[in-house]
Amino acid sequence: MSPCRLNLDEGGLLRTIVSRHSISTALCLFTIVYLAALPAKAEWYIVGQTGVILPGSLSNATVNSPTLAGGVTDARVADIDMEKASPFYGAKVGFFFPKREWFGLETEAFTSQLNIKQQTVVGGVPGRVFSETMAGSHMQLTTWAINAIVRSPSLVAELEPYGGIGPALFFSTSGDTNVSLGVNLIAGARYFVMPQLALFGEFKYNRATLRTETIQGDYSSQIFVFGISLHFDRPLPTSSH
Repeated sequence: MSPCRLNLDEGGLLRTIVSRHSISTALCLFTIVYLAALPAKAEWYIVGQTGVILPGSLSNATVNSPTLAGGVTDARVADIDMEKASPFYGAKVGFFFPKREWFGLETEAFTSQLNIKQQTVVGGVPGRVFSETMAGSHMQLTTWAINAIVRSPSLVAELEPYGGIGPALFFSTSGDTNVSLGVNLIAGARYFVMPQLALFGEFKYNRATLRTETIQGDYSSQIFVFGISLHFDRPLPTSSH
């Protein structure tokens, strides 16, 4: 299996050669450590999630190509359009602190294939401007985030609104795998159909600078999520008399 390159900083000064399996292995190991570190008596939960990602165009983009416009390196181009919607799937695990039941932490990972359209790009390199058709391509994007979560009481005991924010690593794969640091912002609500089982809907906003072998650009997306969460050691709502 061929190795892949990870660029961990803006200048690409730190490069580590790893196999592609090391990414998923690292996520699994972190999840195991995370579960082992959960506070005693904490309310914790696991989540299965799916939905659709609506990516914006890649802005402030540069392109490296041996064929585009006769061959270009770090050519500045106008925004690069992506397909309007891509399905995704993922999971997360989290907990709420026993003495601060309104505040918690969670880690999540989700993945999707993003599609870059075939399109005409206008760009330039020093001394030359070009307008050329760029072939479509695919990018596998896996996001790993750690979120601080705040939940709020509601008028209905079974309904639980929440929101959160946290740093995220974005693993973009199109040939090599490159890693970028970005942000993950979420807002949602879960409804408990059983004392320990809830259905939820969620909105995420992601932002980062993504890199592949040929393209680099500022990425942002709106993500619409639904799924099921299973809760453990959740305090049961008290019934009024």
